[in-house]
Amino acid sequence: MEKPGFEKNEFLKASTAKADPDGSTEEIRAYLELNAADRKAKVINKLNFQEEATTSGEIAFSHIFIVAAEPNAIPKALTKGFYRFGNADFTPDGKKIVFSGSMDSTLHPDRALESQLFIADTDGSNLKKILGAPGKTFSNPVVSPSGKWLAFQMGAVSFVDVPALAIMPLYGSAADITLLPFDRNKSGLNWSKDEQYIYFSAQSNGGAPVYRMQISTKKAEQLTASDAGISSFDISGNQMVYVKTEVINPFEIYSSDASGKNATRISNFNHEWLSRKQLSLPVKKTFVNEKGLTVEYWVMKPANFEAGKKYPTILNIHGGPSAMWGPGESSMWHEFQYYAAKGYVVVYGNPRGSGGYGAEFLRANINDWGAGPTSDVLTSLDLAAKDGFIDTSRLAVTGGSYAGYLVAWIISHDQRFKAACSQRGVYDLGTFFGEGNAWRLVPNYFGGYPWEETVKPVIERESPLKYVANIHTPYIIFHGENDLRTGVIQSEMLYRSLKILGRTVEYVRHPGGTHELTRTGNNRQRIDQMLRTIEFFDRFIQH
Repeated sequence: MEKPGFEKNEFLKASTAKADPDGSTEEIRAYLELNAADRKAKVINKLNFQEEATTSGEIAFSHIFIVAAEPNAIPKALTKGFYRFGNADFTPDGKKIVFSGSMDSTLHPDRALESQLFIADTDGSNLKKILGAPGKTFSNPVVSPSGKWLAFQMGAVSFVDVPALAIMPLYGSAADITLLPFDRNKSGLNWSKDEQYIYFSAQSNGGAPVYRMQISTKKAEQLTASDAGISSFDISGNQMVYVKTEVINPFEIYSSDASGKNATRISNFNHEWLSRKQLSLPVKKTFVNEKGLTVEYWVMKPANFEAGKKYPTILNIHGGPSAMWGPGESSMWHEFQYYAAKGYVVVYGNPRGSGGYGAEFLRANINDWGAGPTSDVLTSLDLAAKDGFIDTSRLAVTGGSYAGYLVAWIISHDQRFKAACSQRGVYDLGTFFGEGNAWRLVPNYFGGYPWEETVKPVIERESPLKYVANIHTPYIIFHGENDLRTGVIQSEMLYRSLKILGRTVEYVRHPGGTHELTRTGNNRQRIDQMLRTIEFFDRFIQH
């Protein structure tokens, strides 16, 4: 615990003092404890006090439980203490469990960024650490079918990083680690029955295919299409089942053989509904930026496209900044199709700093959130316009979270857009450091903290609020009222500044909405945000 003025957590000892606001110090303390217990005061001493929708001074821990697969079974805790565990996997004989966690007894849990791998008996006894090192994370342990091998991922505590896939003997040591190089973020590790392959999915170049890594050759084979996304999958013998997202259908379940061949759709969640709809299909394009990085982008024509006509266009930008968009990404499926159905061209892509293109591409926006990514997204738009059907006098730009930031940056440096929209964005990095639960983006991307002399000018330079006087584009700003990932003060500072400057701006708050408002939030509010955005664009872009 980190309560100032009390050594060795002595404040946690039971007190016999009665609660009395007019009493002694001990009696006042007892009174204050009652206030905290009755939620009349929220006392905060921890570092990470912002959750997604509220603040909390309480420390939460996650533990491993085991429960019999039968009705009314009672779960039994296998781990204990002031630690956090997860990602459990049984050994094949069912006698042991391997899991990851943070178990550093010298640090407050909010400060322990490393994670280790552990093994224990299924009654929680004989807990042992398998792997752990300062500044490193070890995660996603999966035991091979024979119980001989352990697959896992390892990386640095900074999340601007691509964790490495590795294997080692289950009862080996760090000296026995074998790395299996694959420069993408991997998920869903799964051994083949003969232990010759490890299957996984990975965001890559706009899709999220399933791959299998051959252990002996250390080479990965792609099993599913590049322009589709596999959000979850499983292997059993020579059969694979998976959930696939693609432009022609956002979600269905498929079955194939273990090599991804002979795929058959076995669900009908959206298929029949879509058979009665007209969709816009994206066309993929690329260019090489000034850093020598290949940037991919996609162009979607309006659903009612007619050759020879020019159409208004929306430049749509993703957040993160390490997210990735493409035909295999599901979160924007409905939004993109809606904008196309409303008569707009949609241009989207993956500027430097995006995931899905390896570590060098991911880290290409370190100390450069504004100018570099702006160059990439505007180049995408400029090149798309060369196809001749984009009306460059009727352009709009939109994006959420980091992309809300980038929209503000763009319209404070470029005047081509007739309307702009930012959702749940970040506009002043120094303030964001204090009010957002994603505050570690600041030290991870800019090398330090707002008060440090070498960092302060970088944070100021990279904050769109510094350039607010240059914003003249009609602008609509959204924020969920309970969003603590980026914090509503960000939008309020930007909105108030623009109102004082007399600019054309509208501010929309969604009561109860969190940072996930436009993805998994209240359906009526999600619809409101999408309709309100297109209505705002239509005000300033005459069709």
